[in-house]
Amino acid sequence: MNPNQAFVLRPLTLAVAAALLLTACGEDDNNTDAIDTSVSVTKAALPTGLGFEQYVALPDVAYPLPAITYAANNGSSDSSVRYSVDHNAIAYAQRGINSIWMGTTAEWQSAASSSGPGEYKADADAIVDSTNWTKNIEYVVDVTTNRSEDRAILAFLDDRRSKNYSVVDGFGPLTEDYAAASGAYTDIRVPSKAQVLTDTDYLADGNDSSIYAGDVTSELGDVVQMVMDFRYQIAPASTSAPKYIFSTPRPWRIKTDGTIDLTGSETVTCKYPDTATAEQTATGTEDRTFDVYTTDVQIVPGLLCQRRTGTNSMKKDGAYPSGHTNAGTLAALAYAYSFPQRFSELVFRGSELGESRIVAGMHSPVDVIGARIQALIDAAYSLNSDTGAAHGDAAVMATQSYFGAKAAAAGMSLFDYAHQTVTNGSYSNGSNVNVEVFNNNFYDDHAAIKAEYLARMTYGFTQDSSKAGQAAVVPLGAEALLKSRQPYLSDEQRRAVLATTEVDSGYPILDDSEGWGRINLVAAADGYGAFDGDVNVYMEAGKGGFNAKDWWRNDISGEGKLTKAGSGELVLTGTNTFSGGAVVEAGVLTAASASAMGSGTVFVQGGELAVDADGALALQALTVEPAASLSVAMDDDSVQVAVTGNAYVQGAALQLSFATTPASGTRFTVLTADQIGGEFASVYAGDVSVSLSYESDRVIARIE
Repeated sequence: MNPNQAFVLRPLTLAVAAALLLTACGEDDNNTDAIDTSVSVTKAALPTGLGFEQYVALPDVAYPLPAITYAANNGSSDSSVRYSVDHNAIAYAQRGINSIWMGTTAEWQSAASSSGPGEYKADADAIVDSTNWTKNIEYVVDVTTNRSEDRAILAFLDDRRSKNYSVVDGFGPLTEDYAAASGAYTDIRVPSKAQVLTDTDYLADGNDSSIYAGDVTSELGDVVQMVMDFRYQIAPASTSAPKYIFSTPRPWRIKTDGTIDLTGSETVTCKYPDTATAEQTATGTEDRTFDVYTTDVQIVPGLLCQRRTGTNSMKKDGAYPSGHTNAGTLAALAYAYSFPQRFSELVFRGSELGESRIVAGMHSPVDVIGARIQALIDAAYSLNSDTGAAHGDAAVMATQSYFGAKAAAAGMSLFDYAHQTVTNGSYSNGSNVNVEVFNNNFYDDHAAIKAEYLARMTYGFTQDSSKAGQAAVVPLGAEALLKSRQPYLSDEQRRAVLATTEVDSGYPILDDSEGWGRINLVAAADGYGAFDGDVNVYMEAGKGGFNAKDWWRNDISGEGKLTKAGSGELVLTGTNTFSGGAVVEAGVLTAASASAMGSGTVFVQGGELAVDADGALALQALTVEPAASLSVAMDDDSVQVAVTGNAYVQGAALQLSFATTPASGTRFTVLTADQIGGEFASVYAGDVSVSLSYESDRVIARIE
């Protein structure tokens, strides 16, 4: 049949059995206007799109970039390489801090050392961008002044517990199961809430060695190995060299106007916990001397004794990038890659640990941003190695097998099992702090964590409008970060996803990072942000996981065409405006919002177009071929599918589903269009008996 042929309208009433339960609003039962059968309807042409797929070029860079190639210099045994911004690729990608604050000289940054700088510039010369430097410290003052009790306790825990263990609670309802099966643990002694929240002389235990990630021979040992790769064994993950190169001040050394005022020093008698354990043996007291500064930043009291000791200690205590944030983000990225069903939540948990460093009063937003840049480089560096890639595949298989079996036993999909509702545990246990991770739903509001993650990418810094709107920059190797989350896409497609979801240019630090600082992993996990080329998606349901079903939750723009092939299901949930049209060749393409399909023609050659939207699905033109079907989750909208142009449905199947059984005689307008060509060959609705009637511009379902 010619895809552009005309079809002559004719009346038809077709009754079939269909089942379900639903109460819905119908329309009057007397709308049976006669049809003018002399009118012909032109079948919409197959969308052609742009005719090419998006290609994201590699950035044009020079040594020591690309970072993925020269990241190893960050761990070089040659100090002239490791401590030089001219050779250390990670430090070079972090050098944007110099556009806000640069208290050391270019000469020092080219040949730094672990001794720290001999001197600093005066404040007037060190503060390069006073607007954003002031915003940076004001943010710390605000959150440390207004933190809640629970937020202060979490900041304490994220400081003292191993980062490998602390971010395990990103597993949400599966947290305790993961910890038990992997062997992840903490052995810090339990403090009282008073010791954390009010005691200024408490000297808490701390641990962050690799052992707290768990046992590589455990049931989930392959996941533990990913943490080892990212933090210890493959990636050059230390923040020591960049800290010395940039030697920035911690926020508790800074006045609210951004200047530094050292007023002297003090000696504090810090007190260890009273009772020793097999793992933590220190008791008694220890005198510690600290520099004192004029500041409005309020450190969590139980962490005051964790400040750098000594006088004139700033030169050995660089804040940028935050080491704790880098460590926590790396562990979270390892877990996210290993268990993609909670990819976004675990990535966000890494961001939450960064926020904890600010809430604690130990770091500022610039430190957290710099650490995120480094963590992404380190994780990608590991995943781009043969060993790291193989370990990544093994880790994914381990979680899918372990948690998949439990999901099957519960009669749930793995995604639903990973997002089941539980009763949140507590950071408190009576008058004491609960130091153990616990099951929770803290990070399961997807829209909320997505918005917060984006906000933390820039922390409200002022954007330079003259530098905004520049082309996307996707660094070499970054696509590896999404492989487990979007296994059905190619590397080039994953690069396009990163390009179309990254944060805009014009923000300090981010623009100088080879693109690493602009990567928004939570948004990228939600699929394309734009079809700047045609997108061909093949999903094989038999492979399980996101191959079987995935959700693209971004608002998709662009002029490209989407083609869905393979037996899996792709769900579009955004307010989409892409104009190249959509083609369904096989499997299921689900419209979960009224504008999910953009503004182009939707052509269903095979498989199924599923409609499950609040409000009528708006389409420009619709063709459903005889080998394909249209399925509609019926609701009380007056119209389910509204086509501006023509709809052509000759010989296709129609499936209707109801949440509750409608009353006999209830009528639903399933489809409206300028003109409708042809009739559905069949209609099925389970146990509910339905008949269809056709008018020139609508298809009506009547409950028998």
